[in-house]
Amino acid sequence: MSARHGTITELAPRLASGALSAVVLLDECLAAIAAHDRDLGAILALDPHAWSEAEACDRDARDGRGRGPLHGVPVVVKDNIDIAGLPTTSGCRGLAGAMPFRDAAQVARIRAGGAIIVGKANLSEFSFEIRSRSSLGGDVRNPFARHGTSGGSSGGSAVAVAAGFAVAGLGSDTGGSIRVPAAYCGLVGLRPTHGLLDIAGVAPLAPSTDTVAPLTRSVADAALLFEVMGGSVSPDLIEGLRVGVLRQAFGVHPEIAAACERSCAILADAGVEIIDPVALPDDILPFGRAHIVDAEFADAFDAYLAANFLPGTAPCNLAAILADGSHLPDYRNDLGRRLRERAHGRDAILAYHAELRAELEGMMRAHRLDALLHPTSVVLPETLDNPKVGWAPELAACSGWPALSVPAGTSMQGVPIGVELLARTRTESTLLGLGAAIERGVGPRRLPPLPT
Repeated sequence: MSARHGTITELAPRLASGALSAVVLLDECLAAIAAHDRDLGAILALDPHAWSEAEACDRDARDGRGRGPLHGVPVVVKDNIDIAGLPTTSGCRGLAGAMPFRDAAQVARIRAGGAIIVGKANLSEFSFEIRSRSSLGGDVRNPFARHGTSGGSSGGSAVAVAAGFAVAGLGSDTGGSIRVPAAYCGLVGLRPTHGLLDIAGVAPLAPSTDTVAPLTRSVADAALLFEVMGGSVSPDLIEGLRVGVLRQAFGVHPEIAAACERSCAILADAGVEIIDPVALPDDILPFGRAHIVDAEFADAFDAYLAANFLPGTAPCNLAAILADGSHLPDYRNDLGRRLRERAHGRDAILAYHAELRAELEGMMRAHRLDALLHPTSVVLPETLDNPKVGWAPELAACSGWPALSVPAGTSMQGVPIGVELLARTRTESTLLGLGAAIERGVGPRRLPPLPT
């Protein structure tokens, strides 16, 4: 297997020791982009400094100077996260020249950890949806089923990691934007506790639920990248933990349900006590309700435009983008409505979030649970339009709790299936321990069937 398909934990020690050249690894990634991205649409821009950074990594390795836990590892960054010297476009034509003042806090962190930034990844424009389609990059196609979406909004980052364009990715998750693409692309996606990681330099969608998050090929990689980003992971024995099966969130797809059942069996074999089923009251479910994005996006994004970019490089506000039509036509109505209804209903939406969080906490206490398990998505991607993934990914967003999507199987058509674990605030270590057990039971990651 080519080195570009390896994990961080496999590659970083070899890169730091000089056993593997960072230049050679980067060249493999760039060659894969050149060969396959015309069909997949994952990459919006390449970092022109990547190759010189790889050379510097190799020089340091020869001199016995490791750069950190990500030494020489190629990482792709969702194009709503600032990189100095490259536009931060959020996928929008109106922001094609928007030059940020500096690296986002998390880009600075992974650079300090030794990572090489390959470039910026395509996304759902403004991070609006759970497909990935933008006026700058078009659709991001699933590398396992190119007739279907990659998921969104961090779909370009997910496809880049799955296809070997980079070894890991940075994205954001407001309502499922890391976890759904991870599930559809056979990756691990960690949504951290809301507010735990610094999101400075990340374009806002809804600050009350926005997070910045890693996309990786293994649970160990997710833990490592999470720590580099400012999180904390401690060894967490899973034997004796209690996991509740949120069966009301399963949907009707038989292969997805079967993957969840297998995950429960794997955890049970590892000594986890499975509590099946548990349920929330139907009237509290995050289904058919007003969404916090509608209330927060316009004000937050206008403030970001006003403060984030070098003078003269970005429009002054969303109204200017809407007026000149330099956006995805699909979003004209949504942009207009969100501009008209600024902050409408925000207090009521946040009160509902608090109510849902209390119900979740009550259910966890009543059953003495350490985590919940449910499908990441109740459907598999069949078209390039928005998949109806179900309401379960919103549980983490509304509660602020961390969640982890891990690969749990593959459909008969070869599309990955993800299972999601949800746990209380700042219990990422519990999620990662449970996810690692599922990962071991499911077996090696499958590679997408790309032409050689």
